[in-house]
Amino acid sequence: MVNRNLYLKIIGSVFLIVLFALLGALLLITGISYFLSFVCLCFILLITLLLIRWMNGTNRKIAIFFESVRNGDAALRYPDTTNDPFVKDLYAEMNRIILLFGQNRSEVEEKRLYYESILRVLTHEIRNSITPIRSLSADLLKYSGTYTPEQLREGLEVIHGQAQNLSSFLDSYHRLTHLPEPERTEVSVTSLFRKMERLLCAEPGSDRIRFSSVATLTVHADQNLIVLALINLIRNALQAIEGQADGIVRIEALETDGKVCITITDNGPGISPELLSSIFTPFFSTKSGGSGIGLSISHRIMRLHGGDLTVNSLPGIRTEFRMTF
Repeated sequence: MVNRNLYLKIIGSVFLIVLFALLGALLLITGISYFLSFVCLCFILLITLLLIRWMNGTNRKIAIFFESVRNGDAALRYPDTTNDPFVKDLYAEMNRIILLFGQNRSEVEEKRLYYESILRVLTHEIRNSITPIRSLSADLLKYSGTYTPEQLREGLEVIHGQAQNLSSFLDSYHRLTHLPEPERTEVSVTSLFRKMERLLCAEPGSDRIRFSSVATLTVHADQNLIVLALINLIRNALQAIEGQADGIVRIEALETDGKVCITITDNGPGISPELLSSIFTPFFSTKSGGSGIGLSISHRIMRLHGGDLTVNSLPGIRTEFRMTF
């Protein structure tokens, strides 16, 4: 449609210019009317000026468009109030491209920050594991003749333990970065919750879990990955209420603004505001001995589905994780 309107406008303008040129030439050569010949010339000039003005205006908009893309300006928008079908379609397409450009740039920036945080944690953890291995092994080599067999064994056990810790850490990183692409199907939330009840029935504190959902709710998702995300979130909530007499974990599904949300809420001690921004950072954990991988995997699974996982906490009252599809 855009090309057709463009061609019609250009061809129509050229046709009128040629028509008035021939008519003016005929009037001039035959001497019928010099005045009408001059009018034809004026019409030719007017049509040419209007065509040039239209082309220049469009060219300026296109130049601004490419300049905004080149400068990374995703806020620019073109008006759709014009009556010109070609310009209107052109502006709509340019707005769409700028919007996609902004979304892609945001996604790239988010991924950059995400992998930078992983790299920082990797560097920190690997350095912490390797430093004692390096110093202890150097000490064993330097003074090997003075150590008793028992002391050598103790030193090697320390080195072996550190190597195992490093191996476990790298295994966790591998699980986080090698999640499969979702194979989506229509999943009934009620059936999903029944499956979760069966899977978690042997978990300590499973009698404190309460599921609720509208019977007709469905999500377009990979059921296996969503189950994995829910298990991580529910276990996290169960750990939060551990030892608390009135502790309850509620898993509820609802539809808000056309989107399905699953919330996992507990009435445990909550998360302090300064820690909320780091809660999904890989290997970050507020629990002693925690791997810090479960919440990161759940967050990654929701992003793979094009959804989101958010957290809201009121310390001492409740903590809510919200999965939005």
